[in-house]
Amino acid sequence: MEEETSPALGIKRFQALQEISVLLNSTLDTREVLERALESAVQLLRAEASSVFLRDPVTEELVFYAITGEKKSVLEGVRIPRGQGIVGWVVENRQPLFVPDAGKDPRFFSTVDKKFGFQTRTLMCVPLITKGRVLGALEVVNCKDGGHFSEEDIPFLETLGNHVATALDNALLYRELSEAHEALKTLDEIKSHVINVVSHELRTPTSLIQSFHELLKSGMIGPLQPKQAEALERMEAGVRWLNRIITNVTNVALLDQRQTQLKVVSFDIAAMMRDTMAQMAPLFEQRRQRYSAEGTKNPVQVEGDPDQIRHVLHNLLLNAIRFTPDEGSITAVLESFDSEVRVAISENGIGIPKEDFERIFDQFLHSQRSMSHSSGTIEFRSSGLGLGLTIAKRIIEMHRGRIWVESEVGKGSTFYFTLPR
Repeated sequence: MEEETSPALGIKRFQALQEISVLLNSTLDTREVLERALESAVQLLRAEASSVFLRDPVTEELVFYAITGEKKSVLEGVRIPRGQGIVGWVVENRQPLFVPDAGKDPRFFSTVDKKFGFQTRTLMCVPLITKGRVLGALEVVNCKDGGHFSEEDIPFLETLGNHVATALDNALLYRELSEAHEALKTLDEIKSHVINVVSHELRTPTSLIQSFHELLKSGMIGPLQPKQAEALERMEAGVRWLNRIITNVTNVALLDQRQTQLKVVSFDIAAMMRDTMAQMAPLFEQRRQRYSAEGTKNPVQVEGDPDQIRHVLHNLLLNAIRFTPDEGSITAVLESFDSEVRVAISENGIGIPKEDFERIFDQFLHSQRSMSHSSGTIEFRSSGLGLGLTIAKRIIEMHRGRIWVESEVGKGSTFYFTLPR
């Protein structure tokens, strides 16, 4: 007994705790490491066996998780009902317990001993608590060679239990995050498959509608009355709208699957901005919106895929038209720097809350509901699918550029993107 309480033993235990702490925090695969830590505890306490019990969060049973001793192979995974035994009492009461004679303690759960042919004479058990949660308990059983545990051994076991609890908490958190990541990965794969199927299935009926529209408009199956001609114009606008949705959905699917290959050439982005705004003039005029381009009079050469960059400009301008009220103002500005060019698309629309600056680039997300959009036409009353900004972000990042937004609610937004020169 003198040897167990000597200063030398205290130093030895302190050193062992330091080593165990490093060991437990060196990996997130804790079962083997825990068993090594328990072996160290067994040696220092001269115990026959030790166990870590984990609390099942659903059934609240206690499960043998990490074990040392001759019964390791048969005890692993065995469950003890909630509140049963010394370990159940320790977990329920969140207190350590030293039991010098287990057979005389009414809390002792003898079923495990009887079933597996073991005899528990004396034991110490401490709860594993971290962040206010009880994860389980740590127990050592039977002092070897007829010796006895003492109350003075409890602080050492409690300190070891604190290290074990922290390591278990980190490992469980890592496992939860890994499982969540795998679930999201699977969900993302399903989403990409659905997008592919939907975009493919929509093309056939859309093409059919478009063909019949062109046939009716040509007058080949009879002259049109004025109201019929007006209805066809609305049908044409609807088909254009649907085609844009299908194109965006398909583009997202291709970008998700990394199937889009950039065809990099040198091109004049200033001319592209002028041309794109000219092509979109009917949409600006439909909303009676003022539009202009600045910094585009002189050629500005950049390296990139012109078709993809034109797609970015189109999506950002279309977004500006959608979220700007009738008779609003939209401006595209081009600035040149030594290492990059910067394009800014500004409007005086509804604006975006600061907390939504990042999330608006996510798929299918908008910072505002469609009912809050100011618009005079059916085509722009909806917020769409929320794919335009997602596509723009991915294309710009493929070009090693940056894209971001600055905005104030009620005063409008400016979307910026850069391209390296």
